[in-house]
Amino acid sequence: MSRRLTSLTAGQVGALTLATEPYLSCEQCFDLVDEYVESVVAGRPHAAPPGLEEHLAGCAACAQEAHTLLELVRE
Repeated sequence: MSRRLTSLTAGQVGALTLATEPYLSCEQCFDLVDEYVESVVAGRPHAAPPGLEEHLAGCAACAQEAHTLLELVRE
């Protein structure tokens, strides 16, 4: 049996080739996400700790956590 290979979408290729430096673990991200959300609410989204935005771009679980917290703070 052979499997049919499918092509990757541009989004999938982008996700696979994201920058990973500086490295930030999920645990480190969780420790910093409140600081990030506060900076976004204050209008300073680029004041994120080093590596946080890269981690959020590549980690759906942490990105969802940040999004949920942001929604809660904005309410």
